[in-house]
Amino acid sequence: MQLVLPAARRAAIEHAARASLPAPAKATSILGWMALAILAIGIAALWDEERESAAALHDFAEEQATFARGAAAALVAQLASVDATARALGGRVPLPARDASGLVVDAVDASLEPGGEDTIAHAVSLPGGGGLRAQVPVATLVEALRRVEQPGVVQVLLRVPGEVGFRATSGARVRSAPLEAALAGREAWARLERTEAAALGLPTRLAIAGLAAVELGDPAPWGVAVVATALRQRDRETRATWRLILSFTAATGLVLAFGGLAGSKQRKELELARHLALAEAGRARDEELVRADKLATLGALGTGIAHEVSTPLSVILALGEQLLPRLDTDPRAHRALEAILEQADRIGRVIRAFLGLARGGAPSLEHVTPGSVATAARDLVEHRFARARVKLVLRVDETLPAIACDPRLFEQALVNLLLNACDACQPGGQVELVVSGDRDRVGFIVLDDGAGIAPADARRVREPFFTTKPEGQGSGLGLAIASEIVKHHHGELSLSPRATGPGTRAVIEVDVAERPHG
Repeated sequence: MQLVLPAARRAAIEHAARASLPAPAKATSILGWMALAILAIGIAALWDEERESAAALHDFAEEQATFARGAAAALVAQLASVDATARALGGRVPLPARDASGLVVDAVDASLEPGGEDTIAHAVSLPGGGGLRAQVPVATLVEALRRVEQPGVVQVLLRVPGEVGFRATSGARVRSAPLEAALAGREAWARLERTEAAALGLPTRLAIAGLAAVELGDPAPWGVAVVATALRQRDRETRATWRLILSFTAATGLVLAFGGLAGSKQRKELELARHLALAEAGRARDEELVRADKLATLGALGTGIAHEVSTPLSVILALGEQLLPRLDTDPRAHRALEAILEQADRIGRVIRAFLGLARGGAPSLEHVTPGSVATAARDLVEHRFARARVKLVLRVDETLPAIACDPRLFEQALVNLLLNACDACQPGGQVELVVSGDRDRVGFIVLDDGAGIAPADARRVREPFFTTKPEGQGSGLGLAIASEIVKHHHGELSLSPRATGPGTRAVIEVDVAERPHG
C-alpha cells in the first residue's frame, strides 16, 4: 500500500527545509542554531517515542482487561453449571454424593477435606435455604479458561474465595503480591515487572495482567487474571528506539557536515545539500505514514474484533458446552449444536491469529494441500452463494505439492475474495475458484462474471476502507485483510479485469512448502 503526501503538506516540508538551510554570510552563527535545533528535534523525537510506547502499553493492558472480563463470564457460566449439578446430587441420600466428573457434594457441616491441588472447595446455596459443600475438580472449573492460554505467552490464574493466592489452570497454587493487591483494589489491570513475570513461568520481561472480579454471594469474590508477556512488544519498541537513535545520529552527522561546508563552499553545493535534505525528509515522512497507516489499521482491527467478539463468544461456547450433554436424546439437535460450537471455536482461532498478525507476529505455518484449503473456503461460503443464487465452481489440480500456511488465515483470505466475487455477480451468475501451479508456485484464481473492476480501482481496493460497493454494503476491509494475510505468507495478491468478457480476476500466489533434503 503506497501513500503519497498531499501537495500542501509536501510544500510545507520543502518550505521548512529551505528556511532551515544556512545562508553563506551567516554560516558560523547558523551552525549554532542548527545544533540547537537538532538537539530539540532529538529530544522531541525521543519524547514522542516514549509517549507512543506508553500509549501502546496502555492499549495492550486494556486488551488484557477485555480478555479477563471474557474469561470471568466463562467462569460464571461454568460455576452455574457446577451449582446446578451439585444441587441435583444434593438430593441424593445418603451424602456424600459423587458424579462421573469427580464432583463430590456433602452437607455444610460435613468434614470434607479442603481443596487440594486437583480440587477446589466451593459452597453451594440451596433455593429453600441452607447449602452444600462441594469439591470441584480443577479441570472441570477451568475448562473454558484454558482456551485463552498460550504457553510462554498468556497465562490464566483463578482466585478462589477462602484460598491464599491464585490457582493456575493446572491446579497448582501461585502467589503474586501485585496481582493480589490489584484484584483487592478492583483494578482492571496490573503491571508485573520482570522478576514477577518470571515467577509465574513467563519470560523475564515486563508482563501485563487483565483482572476481573466475580461476585457470587461468597464471603470474598472469585477473581480471574489473564497475564500476558509484553516480550514481543517491548522488543519491537527497543529495536525502534535504537533505530531512531542511529538514524538521528547519522542524520545529525550529515547535517552538521553539510552545515560546516556551507560557509566556505559555493552556492551550488548549498543547493545540492538543500535538495538532498528535501528528498530525505520526504522519504522519511512517506515511510512513516505508510508504517503508521498499516499499524493503525491492523491494531484497530485486531483490538476491535477482540473487544466486540471475545466476550459474547466465550459465553456462547460455555453455554453451548453446557447444553451439549442435554441433547444426547435428540441426534439432530446434538449435531446442530456441535456445528455451532465448532464454528464459534473457529471464530476464536481466527481472532487470535488476526491479533498475532496485528502485533507483528508470524503466522503459525502448517503443510497443507492447496485443495484442502480451497475446499474448506468453499464450504464456508456455499450458503452465501446459494442465497444469492450464484453458482460456485471449484477446480483443483490434485497433483499440486503442499504449501506452508496458517490454514485458518489463508482460508479467510480466500473467503474474502469469494464473497467479493459473489457480491459482484447478479442472480444466475457464476464464480470459479481455480487452483493450479507447478512444483515451485501455487495460484488460487477467483474468476467472476460480474460487472468487473476499473484498472484505477484495482490499484486501490487493497487500501483499508476503500470500497466500490454502495454505502452500507461494504466496509472496505475485506481485501485489505486478505492482502495483509497474503503478505505475511510471502505471497502476492493481484486484481484485474478479466482478459475476455466481463468480470474480475483475483489471484493469490504462494510458494510451495520447502521439502526436506535426502
